[in-house]
Amino acid sequence: MRNKMMLLCLLLLMLTETLIGCNPFTADSGAINDDARPFQNMNERQPEEELLDEEQITTVQYERTPAMDGGSERDVRNPNPVSNVELQNAYPDIVTLQGPPEEKQVALTFDDGPDEIITPAVLDKLDEYNVEATFFLIGERAETHPDIVERIIDEGHVIANHSWNHPEFTEISDEEVEEQIDRTETVLNDITGQKVRMFRPPYGKQNEKNVRTIGNLNYSNIIWTQDSLDWKDLEVEEVADNILSDIDYGAIVLQHSAGMEDDEGLIRTVDALDKVIPELQDDNVDFVPVDELLDERAYR
Repeated sequence: MRNKMMLLCLLLLMLTETLIGCNPFTADSGAINDDARPFQNMNERQPEEELLDEEQITTVQYERTPAMDGGSERDVRNPNPVSNVELQNAYPDIVTLQGPPEEKQVALTFDDGPDEIITPAVLDKLDEYNVEATFFLIGERAETHPDIVERIIDEGHVIANHSWNHPEFTEISDEEVEEQIDRTETVLNDITGQKVRMFRPPYGKQNEKNVRTIGNLNYSNIIWTQDSLDWKDLEVEEVADNILSDIDYGAIVLQHSAGMEDDEGLIRTVDALDKVIPELQDDNVDFVPVDELLDERAYR
C-alpha cells in the first residue's frame, strides 16, 4: 500500500511539472515564453505597413547635413529681397548676372548643396535629360558628403564656391569672408583636385566691400537672372513659371539642391525640371555650365 502511495505521488509530481512546462508564463517573472509566443499572437491583428505621405516626401529631414549659419533662404530673403544690378554696373569685371544673349544657351545653377536628399534627386533628373549644370557648394556640406561632390564631377557638371557655412556676408568682417571662401576652396580641392574660380555669395547678398574682397581673391562673382524662388514652398508649376517667364538666351537660373532642416517644397524644384528642360529644348536651347556660358575657365 505504501509503495502504491509513493508511486501515485510520483505520478502527480510528474504531471504537475508537465503542466507548468506547457504554461506560456514562467513562475519566476510572469513573462511570456518565447516558444509559446507565435501561438499567443495568432489571433492578434498585425500592424499595417506604414506608407509615406506627402509631408514625408516633401519635407527635408537631415541626419548628417550641417545647417546653414545664416538661416534659411526664407528667413533672410523674404524680409530683404536682394538685387545685384547696381553692384554689377559698378563692378562689371567682377559681378556677372547673365551670359551673352546671342547664343541660344541657358545655365542651370543649384545652390546650398550637397545634401543626401535633394542633390542626388537633382543629379538623377539632370542625367535623365543629359543636361549639365553648375553646383555652388557649401564647404562644410561638401566635407560631409564628399561622395556626392565626386558624383557631381563624374557626371560632367561644374562645381563652384558658395562659402563655408552660408552666413550673411554683409554681417561679417572682410577677414571672415576670406576665411569662408578659403576653407571651402581647400575642401573642394582636397576632394576633386580642382581649384574653383567661380563664387556666389550666400543668399546672393553682398555689399561693395564683399565684392572687392571676392575680386581680390580672383573669383568670378556669379549671380543670376532667373530666380525660381523654390525656397518659398511653391507648387511645381509656380517654380517652373518663375524660371520660364521672360527668360532670354544667356540666362542664369537659380535653384537649390539643398536647404534647411524641415524645409518643404524643395523636391518640387526637381519636378519643375520636367517642364523647364523640355520646353527650352523644344526651342533648341542648349543647357551649359556657367563657365561655358561665359566662355571662362571653371577651374584655376
